[in-house]
Amino acid sequence: MAVIGIDLGTTNSLAVVYRNGNVELIPNQFHEYLTPSVVSLDHNELVVGKIAKERLVTDPEHTTYLFKRKMGKSEKTQLGSKSYLPEELSACVVKQLIEDAQNYLGEKVDEVVISVPAYFDATQRRATKAIGEILGVKVNRLINEPSAAAIACHQSDDFETFVVFDFGGGTLDVSVVDCFENVVSINAIAGNNQLGGSDFDKAIAYYFCQQNDIDFVSLSKEEQRSLLLCSERAKLSLRDSSSTTMKLTLSKHQYVCELDNEILFSITKHIFTEIKKVIGKAVKDSGFSAEELDSLILVGGSSYMPVVRDYLTQLLNIPVSQSEDIDLLVARGLGKYIGIKQREADVKDLLVTDICPFSLSTGVHNPIDTAKDLAEVIIPRNTVLPASESVTLQTVKKGQTHVNVTVYQGGRNVCQR
Repeated sequence: MAVIGIDLGTTNSLAVVYRNGNVELIPNQFHEYLTPSVVSLDHNELVVGKIAKERLVTDPEHTTYLFKRKMGKSEKTQLGSKSYLPEELSACVVKQLIEDAQNYLGEKVDEVVISVPAYFDATQRRATKAIGEILGVKVNRLINEPSAAAIACHQSDDFETFVVFDFGGGTLDVSVVDCFENVVSINAIAGNNQLGGSDFDKAIAYYFCQQNDIDFVSLSKEEQRSLLLCSERAKLSLRDSSSTTMKLTLSKHQYVCELDNEILFSITKHIFTEIKKVIGKAVKDSGFSAEELDSLILVGGSSYMPVVRDYLTQLLNIPVSQSEDIDLLVARGLGKYIGIKQREADVKDLLVTDICPFSLSTGVHNPIDTAKDLAEVIIPRNTVLPASESVTLQTVKKGQTHVNVTVYQGGRNVCQR
């Protein structure tokens, strides 16, 4: 029986295993590490990955993606005669990765460790764990994606404080990490679960429409998907080129649009404004000044973009580290984490401390509006885990015989029951 790790991404996912003292990335049936997080219904059969992604254009009505952004919500996606929750669609992706892993390892997989955005709340984490119940495999552990990346980047003899900027296809996580000897300590976390590379694709698509006097909303679903994929290709081409030409045929007419990194930055300023907010919050909460930060580590496929790297360099004025496989860093750290939990000799002494990304509160009586509780914070956000705290509260009425204890997550002072 094998334990594998799964980096369940918004746009791509991959599996990893720790064995014989090494982290091994697991190839899929196409001998590739990255499997697109796309699900499609083809002749009453659900297909996943590369084949499904090709059907985003050819059969958009029966193909879906970006469902990780809806994790924890009750919103369903209709494919054919059946509708699916986000965790059910994610389970399709995980199932394929498990099958690929079993073929690669030659043994059955009975436990999976899944990486999640650090800013996933309790509902989203429960939905992720539900994948195990759907598939009949153990999902006892989740690990925050930037924490996994920090594990991958840490060298045993290094004493350093760095920022992990994890920018994927649909989510952004920023963590401030303090490393010393064999300890990886997460000091602060901030994030946005609705911000990622797909937002750049949309901005490029809208710019393309603006330049060609096209109404994006009036396009068919198939045409919209074609334009978004064309926008994604243009975005990727700007990794290595200063400019690119977009060409797309819609309704038998070919449209052209020139794009460069300067234009890309100008049409995505709203995205960079949100990025700045997240980074500012993480650095402020960490208690470190910018001068005390040694470097910024780029993680996630969207961090490949030169406009992102250049913006971060100017914003923080610290060295920016970018490895050749930044979209694999989370998986490599996830594999190492599995080795730690299995007490493998090479990594068993590595200690990883994480924090609570949201404040945990209990509801207390609100004399102004009894339908809404006031939040009494017990464990503040960014508290090192595990943690134990207590508060003393009193009953509302004399002679009261029972109390209802509610637990809330987040920073609001007034909570809706």
